[in-house]
Amino acid sequence: MTISVHRLSGALGAEVRGLDLAGPDFDAAAVHALFAEHHALFFPEQNLMPSDFVRVMRTFGEPLVHPYLKSLPDYPQVHELRKTPDDQVNFGNLWHTDFTNLARPSLANALYSIEVPTHGGDTLIASTCAAFEALSNGMKDMLRNMNAVHGFSEKYKRDLADQTARTANVARNDDDSSEYLDASLEVIHPVVRSHPPSGRESLYVNCGFTLRFENMTPEESQPLLNFLYQHCERPEFGMRYNWAPRTLGMWDNRSTLHYANNDYPGQLRVMQRLVVLESDRPQPAHPNPLTAEAN
Repeated sequence: MTISVHRLSGALGAEVRGLDLAGPDFDAAAVHALFAEHHALFFPEQNLMPSDFVRVMRTFGEPLVHPYLKSLPDYPQVHELRKTPDDQVNFGNLWHTDFTNLARPSLANALYSIEVPTHGGDTLIASTCAAFEALSNGMKDMLRNMNAVHGFSEKYKRDLADQTARTANVARNDDDSSEYLDASLEVIHPVVRSHPPSGRESLYVNCGFTLRFENMTPEESQPLLNFLYQHCERPEFGMRYNWAPRTLGMWDNRSTLHYANNDYPGQLRVMQRLVVLESDRPQPAHPNPLTAEAN
């Protein structure tokens, strides 16, 4: 079958048809090439067992075993996000990049849709490469020389406590020993990191996990961080995806932020989720000489 690629916005994202991800002829190289180009991919009309889901995402890296969401039987890397008609809150209802509080943070998120609402429940994704490229040269030069401290922000801890307290239908592991839930853990990452597959520069801050700039107080850091967060959320850097059942979606956490829309009260939404970790620490970006010369 011929592969069909439909771009979803000017900044990022593509819907891909004609690839059977569960089939014996799964073309990992083609998927990786599309992922490097589009940073977010969606594959409708797939029939994936958890083993297929894990097999596809293992080609990108090591899956994370989530510290507090219970995994599927026999598949510790895959867990279920279930929002019932009675639930008022959902997971991921803020712009963020997963697990940047780790020395080796998340490379990619993937969701496989089991049941979706008749309307709403879209996933919003923003390109942090496009956001960086739209900044002034002076701002780019300043940010390239800065690092940021990442950990669990107060907002993230409040939202997590609220979600886990009020969402009764999320299965829990409650592994209090996990490093992923260590609220005291702090790591330092470059504010502008490299996106290795494309060679582009990417803003690497998010309100869920970025605490402050290195060698600065939170109060000193917050005005610039707030500007960068709001800048990344500009519509021209983003896309949104309306899910159908049996769709696999994946996005690159090295070059995107994402947001789970909570606009489907009284409806059921069930997704299987898997997170892949980077193999190394994020590296500072080096501007493309051609791009720098053009600027």
